[in-house]
Amino acid sequence: MSMVGLSLLARLNRIEKTAKHTNSDIPFGGVNVIFFGDYLQYSPVLDRPLYHSCTSSEQITERQIDMQCAQKFISQMNCVVELSQQMRTEDLRYLELLNRLRGGQSTIEDYQLLCTRIVGNSKLQASLRQKPWNEVGLVSSFFYM
Repeated sequence: MSMVGLSLLARLNRIEKTAKHTNSDIPFGGVNVIFFGDYLQYSPVLDRPLYHSCTSSEQITERQIDMQCAQKFISQMNCVVELSQQMRTEDLRYLELLNRLRGGQSTIEDYQLLCTRIVGNSKLQASLRQKPWNEVGLVSSFFYM
């Protein structure tokens, strides 16, 4: 849910109700929906986050109405489960790195540890220590198969 915004949530609600031909007064037509995500991750693209305040003195648009409806859905959630333990890594040093990265508090030691985890081309590791890459906040790569 970290990248799902208010407008998208409202659209998903409409799609679910239309597909199921269900009561339009009940969020998602009464279908149980499970949301999961990390709010410290990326914000929604071209949308407002779920915690955004929709109060505005401007003329109300359809998009603003959708966002207000989505906020009402969020406020009606009656069960929240917070997962507090990382289960996918056994390396304590790497786990601590991930927690700092998540909160935007990375250290130079974190960077150095990540440089040791580069697999493949040894020239890549050297290039990450040179401009402009050594000044980048986040380096991500995609592999196509």
